[in-house]
Amino acid sequence: MGKNSINRIEILSFLSFFAITGITFFKSALELEDAEQAYYSQWLRWGYDDQPPLYTWLQYGVNQIFGSHKISFSLLRGVIFACILLLVWQFARKVIKDSKKSELVVFGLVLIPVFIDFTFRRLSHTSLLCGAVVVSYLVLQQLVHYKTWKNYALLGLVVGIGILSKYNYVLFLAALGATLFFDESLRKVVSSKKMVLAFLIVLALTLPHFYWLLGPGGYASELGESVSIKTQNESGEGIFIIGPLFSLLLNLLRLIAPLMAVFILTFSLKKIRFRRPELDCLAKMALAQLAVLVLFFVVLNVQKVEERWLLPLVLPFMVLLMRSVEFKSVTKWSSYGFVLFLIVVGFQVLRTPVEKVMGIPSSVHFGFEPLNDVLEKKYDDKIWMLPDVTYAGNVKLLNPEKEVFAKDDFSLPISKLLNIEGVEVMLKRDVTGNEKVLDSILNFGKERDTLFIVKFDGNLYTP
Repeated sequence: MGKNSINRIEILSFLSFFAITGITFFKSALELEDAEQAYYSQWLRWGYDDQPPLYTWLQYGVNQIFGSHKISFSLLRGVIFACILLLVWQFARKVIKDSKKSELVVFGLVLIPVFIDFTFRRLSHTSLLCGAVVVSYLVLQQLVHYKTWKNYALLGLVVGIGILSKYNYVLFLAALGATLFFDESLRKVVSSKKMVLAFLIVLALTLPHFYWLLGPGGYASELGESVSIKTQNESGEGIFIIGPLFSLLLNLLRLIAPLMAVFILTFSLKKIRFRRPELDCLAKMALAQLAVLVLFFVVLNVQKVEERWLLPLVLPFMVLLMRSVEFKSVTKWSSYGFVLFLIVVGFQVLRTPVEKVMGIPSSVHFGFEPLNDVLEKKYDDKIWMLPDVTYAGNVKLLNPEKEVFAKDDFSLPISKLLNIEGVEVMLKRDVTGNEKVLDSILNFGKERDTLFIVKFDGNLYTP
């Protein structure tokens, strides 16, 4: 069973890793998430704006080994993406116990657009959370059968990693808590005295970050404001209850639409059939997770939901879907899935250079050299303040030895801005008319922005 299956999943993992890193060479600039990491990984902090610190810590370590280069940022994403494929496959093997159907779980991910596109090309914290959630299910499954000190220590480590990966992980923990009311096997896991060890490990891993966030001089209010901006429609508050439910359900459908379309088509052609789902621990977790998502978004009146926020929480339930399907020829379907995944990976590699050749607008084809040249030639001895982390990260990439700052970095320590003078790059829309303009750059980047370089006094930005 294992050898051919392992080889095919390993092939996809390695190819995906090399594809993700290889795409980097076709880009003139970093995408948003990579630019954020190029900026934030200048420092080791207990937190970075509205994200936990683990991903940036990992990126900092990669940069120390390979330097702050474009390849360093795609390298980490590539490793995480490859690990997700391997972890999902391992989880599927334990739940389904059918090598070919377990392969199909992984191959089916190619029909989840946000995974094979966003996660493949740009996502950072979300990718790390995907891996953390899948590992969490693997560890819980292990604990149901083997309640050893080692497994409880592993649970504490995994939960700590999940929390430090992305705050969305608490929604997984909430689903786990809700499932305890309906599943005896999980209750036995949590009620064991060995659970204290897991709790202490989680506390040791996460306490410094939460003290940074919630303690004196913390950033809880800034975090709340940032989350509020991301979760509310630009047009207004929206309709209470109806708005959150509609947005949640719509994005859940978008998340799995191509996958469900394939299942519906093949079912109508009598190529597959569905069997009655088994209401085991995993199925109860799936129902609890859906209930938690509905409750969370309704209570907080979240009017704007992104598919990528939901991906890590529903990804493991691909296993449930595949378990409930019976194929006429699962070996043939597995082969088709493998070929389809290879084709999509190839498309992702070719997409960036093809966009450039065909003149399709993309921010990654507009380098930051024009801005960097002005800053480097005229203001190399000054502090540089950039309008946001996308600008700052790309400029930092061109100046690995220089410390740069971003205007939208609310977690930047005040001490960094005291008693300094430098220059600030401002977008035309942010200029009030009171600034003394030192230089300007016209038609910059994809959006053809007008940039102004003005005098910067750090003391004006501190309370």
